Amino acid sequence: MPESPSPATERVCAVVVTFNRRALLGGCLRSLLAQTRKLDEILVVDNASSDGTPAMLAAEFPEVRVLRLPANTGGAGGFHAGMKWAYLEGFDGIWTMDDDIEVGPETLEVMLKYRAVSDFIHVRKMTPEGPLVWEATWDVSRALPSRFPVEVGFEAGREWVPMQAGNFEGALIHRRVVELAGYPDPRFFFHLDDTLYGFLASLKTLVIYVNHFGVRRRMPAQPPSRMVYYLRIRNNFLAFEYLRKAGLKMSPGLFKVHICHLALSSFRQILSSRPGKQTALQLQAVLQGILHGWRGRFGPPPWIGGGTSIDYDAVVGAFRKKG
Repeated sequence: MPESPSPATERVCAVVVTFNRRALLGGCLRSLLAQTRKLDEILVVDNASSDGTPAMLAAEFPEVRVLRLPANTGGAGGFHAGMKWAYLEGFDGIWTMDDDIEVGPETLEVMLKYRAVSDFIHVRKMTPEGPLVWEATWDVSRALPSRFPVEVGFEAGREWVPMQAGNFEGALIHRRVVELAGYPDPRFFFHLDDTLYGFLASLKTLVIYVNHFGVRRRMPAQPPSRMVYYLRIRNNFLAFEYLRKAGLKMSPGLFKVHICHLALSSFRQILSSRPGKQTALQLQAVLQGILHGWRGRFGPPPWIGGGTSIDYDAVVGAFRKKG
């Protein structure tokens, strides 16, 4: 059980990762600035946006720090860089979030009330489709968490429940978690990076999910893109290796069955939608995901490139020297 800190004395930095969504980013930042418990710092990690994001930030949010990366590193690379900076700068809490979410004004204040319980805190989330059901258990045959149909713990009257997964859409992470679990792995690019990070943290400390709606995702659900099809299948291989190294009894045979099932369901989903220019690329992405996962080719998708060569230590170090 961690020591009981005083929420009034903890220094908290919000780390917001963005890429070409300046309008959504503005809403996220305004919600952070409106917190009843004021943040000590807000860091925007810009994944080399080309939509005018830097100019918007300079004009509308001069109080916000901006770490601009030299290439698009995905959410995983952005959180790796942002959490590294916040940790090295000595912040106690790192509040992670994507650019398409907004948080209620009391959210940080509520989360800090649970600091005596946990070093890794989530709250409930509302999406355009309705409340997100996030309580889950791990299915090691698939190297993935399997969500329950309803929030079973909250329906039973629990104030919070333990989790073995993470979600960077609003997670409050104490610096002790970084000391125990390191930084998120940028090789995921996005998808499963936060899920796996929460799992690794749960092996060493208590990760919790609080029955309080404090996060709102503004982007509605979208049909899977070429990138989603690729990463959804490729990153399973990386998650499998993490779980195996953590000591779980992973079955290579069952995992191969899962990959085949995921590939076939992806093919059906692609072919059942209206054929278009992206259809062939999406089918190819599924096959590439299997091949690259099998060969251990991680990082940005091959049609993006750039992120694997970034020296995060050098980038973050240079940003710290700038002050």
